[in-house]
Amino acid sequence: MFYGWYILAIAMLGAFLSAGASQLFMSIMLKPITEELGWSRTATTGAITAGSILGGLVSPLIGPLADRYGPRPLATLGALVLVSLYFALATLAELWQFYAAYVLGRALTAATLAGVVPMTAATNWFRRKRGRALGLIAMCTPLGGAVLALVGQAILDSYGWRLAFLVFGVVTLVLLVPLAALVLRRRPEDLGLQPDGARGTAPLTLHASPDAGDEEVGWTLAEALRTRTLWLLILAGCLLVTANTAVGFHQVAYYTDVGIATTAAVLALSVYAFAGALANGLWGWLTERFPERPIAVVATLLSALAIFYLLSVQTAAGALGFAVLFGLTSRGESTLLNIILAQYYGRQFFGAISGFVSPFLMVGLGMGPLLGAIVFDLAHSYWAVFLAFGCVSVLAAGLLWLARRPALPAHLRARQAAAP
Repeated sequence: MFYGWYILAIAMLGAFLSAGASQLFMSIMLKPITEELGWSRTATTGAITAGSILGGLVSPLIGPLADRYGPRPLATLGALVLVSLYFALATLAELWQFYAAYVLGRALTAATLAGVVPMTAATNWFRRKRGRALGLIAMCTPLGGAVLALVGQAILDSYGWRLAFLVFGVVTLVLLVPLAALVLRRRPEDLGLQPDGARGTAPLTLHASPDAGDEEVGWTLAEALRTRTLWLLILAGCLLVTANTAVGFHQVAYYTDVGIATTAAVLALSVYAFAGALANGLWGWLTERFPERPIAVVATLLSALAIFYLLSVQTAAGALGFAVLFGLTSRGESTLLNIILAQYYGRQFFGAISGFVSPFLMVGLGMGPLLGAIVFDLAHSYWAVFLAFGCVSVLAAGLLWLARRPALPAHLRARQAAAP
């Protein structure tokens, strides 16, 4: 069995377990924590927001380290930080302790267990099957959030919220820490392999032709920044994340505004989360059979159509239909973007390039719900919100269509021609 599958399995486990510190999971812990400790919801939510934003800001620092040292030291560190975070949350007493533990812990685990580090590992170990590898990792965070939320709620109902965090900490310590420390490796070349399991010890060369057998182009971050394509991808990705989070965040409020029962609205939200988790694997698998850029354009246009369809949703059945359609089409945007980056710019400096892109996406993640609320307050209607962000998705699709594979600069083609 190709060793890369062991790498992928541990990366998926890390992304799954780290979801216990995600916004989705913390949303079910918000009320019991604030009620027991007497904190305001605004003050408590501030730490959750700050942790998510800081996670995007540290990614440009973590990315080059992932290229240089590989996932073993970084994922092991992330797993230990996650254990410490869970144990700290289980023993909270003061608000400053929550900020100190959660903001730093969330930022580091987001980058090392669910973001740039596992994505870099998958990019290094797979090429022909890269789409499914990146998709499987991406689907584990939302899937983990949904599953851990159910488990955490069951523990909370019977024993309290502190034990839920304690159990997650013990599971992470027993399972993830030793596996990350003992099994993870930087690249297949370290074991005498090549991506996807081909035998041999061929060195990883820079700037090979995209069609040159088992090798691929390897752009540095500085070289990638000089291409128009990278900036088109960044802008498209930021617009997509903004639109999708705006619509996803406000959908429950819209459902209840049009008379849909709260229980049906929450059920639709859960269906949306599970459909979104499956979407990452689906779109990743499709990129192994069809060109990645047209797939991204199609997915984005279908997402826009789903948003326009939401304008007519008035029933619980319609809400469930939207949840499936929008989850499958919108939640794969990060996977598709990472696949395009890997296919266009190669694997040697993927960590640095994807780490540079991450803060722009985190800005969209944070701004989407806020911009949606601003549009609603100005228009006093979600019709304007969904119409505006549906148009934003169409614009993002156009930018993705323009983001063609960049040609190697003349000096890199000359260096390639001179290579033995």
